[in-house]
Amino acid sequence: MITFLGSGSAFNPLLGNTSAYFVRNNQLFLIDAGETVFRKLYEMKLLERYQDIYVIITHTHADHVGSLPSVISYSYFVLGKKVKIIHPERSLTKLLEMMGITSDAYELLTDETNLIGDIKIKAISVKHADNIRCYGYVLESGDEQVYYSGDSYEVPEVIVEEFFAGKIQTIYQDTAEFSSDHLSHCPLSTLEEIFPVEMRKNIYCMHFLNDFHKKIEEKGFQYVQAKNQDSFGRMTSENIE
Repeated sequence: MITFLGSGSAFNPLLGNTSAYFVRNNQLFLIDAGETVFRKLYEMKLLERYQDIYVIITHTHADHVGSLPSVISYSYFVLGKKVKIIHPERSLTKLLEMMGITSDAYELLTDETNLIGDIKIKAISVKHADNIRCYGYVLESGDEQVYYSGDSYEVPEVIVEEFFAGKIQTIYQDTAEFSSDHLSHCPLSTLEEIFPVEMRKNIYCMHFLNDFHKKIEEKGFQYVQAKNQDSFGRMTSENIE
C-alpha cells in the first residue's frame, strides 16, 4: 500500500527524511514533506502525474514539513493544482504564512477523520515531544488497515488492541535502536515487549538515526527502505518498497 521516499531521521539526511506515499484513483497521498522530499517528488514527477494531491502531516518538525511550502507553491503556480493538507492543527496555517504561503494556494482539512473516495484517514494523537502536538494515522481502504506512527515513542493502546484483533494488518513505527532518559522515538526494546515474535513480520521500523537493520531483522521485525536506496542511503538499481 505504501512506498517510501526516505527512511531517515532529522539527523540522518543520507537516508532522506522519512516520508511515504500511496495512490488511489488518480489521487496522490503523500505522508509528510520534510526538507528532502520535494526534490524526490520532482525527480519522480509524482506531482505532475496525479490530478489530486493530498499531503498528510504528522507534525511540524522541519524534517516533516521543511519542503511543504515548495510542494504547495510548485503545485499551485506551476501545475495549477491546489494541494489539500490533512492535519488536525489549524496552527499549520501560521507556519505556512510565515513561509510566504497564502491560504488561497492550498486547502487545510482538520477533521480527525477524513473520507476521501474509498480511503478513510484517521488521526491518532501520539507522544513525541513535549512542546509539539503529533499524530499518527490509521489508513483504511476496504478490508485493509495500516497504522503509520509518525514520530512517536509509543504505540497507542488502541493501535495495539486493533493490531492484535486483526483489524490493523500492518504497522509502520518510528524506531530507535536504544532507549534513553528523554524518549522521543520508540526503542526497539519497547516493540519487543509489546509484540510476540509471530506477529512482528507485519511491523516495519522506520525513521532511522543509524543503521541497525540487522538487529531489526534478528528480532523478527521488518524495516523500510526508500525506492532505489540501500540501508546506507546508497542508490541501487533495484526499486525497493
